[in-house]
Amino acid sequence: MAGAQDARTGKTRLRGTRVQGKKVFITGGAQGLGACFGRMLADEGAQVALTDVNLDGAEATAAAINEKHPGAAIALKHDVVSKDDWSRALEEAARRMDGISVLINNAGVGSFGTIETETWENWRRVQDIDVDSIFIGTQLAMPYLKDSQPASIINISSVAGMIADGMMLSYNTAKAAVWMMTKSIALHCARSGYDVRCNSVHPVFTRTPIIDPIVALGGGGEEGEKRLSRQIPMRRLGDPEDVGYCVVYLASDESRFVTASEFKIDGGITAQ
Repeated sequence: MAGAQDARTGKTRLRGTRVQGKKVFITGGAQGLGACFGRMLADEGAQVALTDVNLDGAEATAAAINEKHPGAAIALKHDVVSKDDWSRALEEAARRMDGISVLINNAGVGSFGTIETETWENWRRVQDIDVDSIFIGTQLAMPYLKDSQPASIINISSVAGMIADGMMLSYNTAKAAVWMMTKSIALHCARSGYDVRCNSVHPVFTRTPIIDPIVALGGGGEEGEKRLSRQIPMRRLGDPEDVGYCVVYLASDESRFVTASEFKIDGGITAQ
């Protein structure tokens, strides 16, 4: 078995088998959470297709994964708001991985704006990327997932879909929609007799590029992170791996009886 570096300890260990044989399609795979998911799933035996509008970034992430696990990762250019792009990317990923058994809808954008300051153009952009892409992609991916049962759909939402902020109108709305869409998809699959489950993951502020503007508002750097983390009972920001371990579980057959659920990776913030 090839060696893999443990995400938390940094120590080399044997490649895991928790998701051995899984074929995972990950949107927004060039950086941040998507790249982390790709690395961690490959470390546990999966094949991963990393898709992104930033093809160079996705290719760099795939190359780093393949250095450890030759042939485990591919990169595809993919605009998640384009139905044609979804069709092409899913078809190519399924061909190159011989199927798709896990869909991770991770691509997303953040936004600041109140009901008085938000623009229609930005509102539509957030809904297109954060919500509509999941509808389009999951609908088009269903035939592949049904052919690769047991299968798993993992939608990356946010605690912002559960806790409102007057400055985050578009983002709050989008992530709440993802939460409810997940449950509807899960119920449909279960009642149709498919062995396809669907769950949502709700991270708090996590050290990825999407929170850089929020950190900057607090003064940037360590000071900005400290100010942000004061809202979190555990008094720290999330690390990508904190979310990644949940995603590995949901991609694996360990979660075979788990569907229509929401997983809060939030340091306790939603309990307040």
